[in-house]
Amino acid sequence: MDTICPIKLVVRVPCAIIEHDGLVLAAQRSAHLSFPLKWEFPGGKQEKYENDEQTLDREIREELDVEVSIIHKLPDTVKDQGWREIVLVPFVCRLKTFEMTLSEHEKILWLHPDNLGELDWTEGDWDIIQSYREYLSIKQ
Repeated sequence: MDTICPIKLVVRVPCAIIEHDGLVLAAQRSAHLSFPLKWEFPGGKQEKYENDEQTLDREIREELDVEVSIIHKLPDTVKDQGWREIVLVPFVCRLKTFEMTLSEHEKILWLHPDNLGELDWTEGDWDIIQSYREYLSIKQ
């Protein structure tokens, strides 16, 4: 008897923790997306033949119409959803351009890093907040 082992879909999602003037950007997901109105660090799914940095650059331009420079990569966060695995790939970034146009988010907020926990984040982004706090504590 043959056993069929389903292949789990793995989706890489680079995302940006954008710092500016001591604050961090939080983006609220659209009411029409999965996890409606939850907060996240902007970014998106990697396309075939892209590396993490290319995906991040493309997604930030598409979602916010700005450019960022990468400062530091944080540890990946993996969320197993049963039929697929989401690998969040967070990067600490700084803005290179400053005029934002939102195309996929309801709104954005600039928060002090100590206040990030006040929002209703997606599950994966909570883990990124923890990694970011550890990064800040070592950086200081």
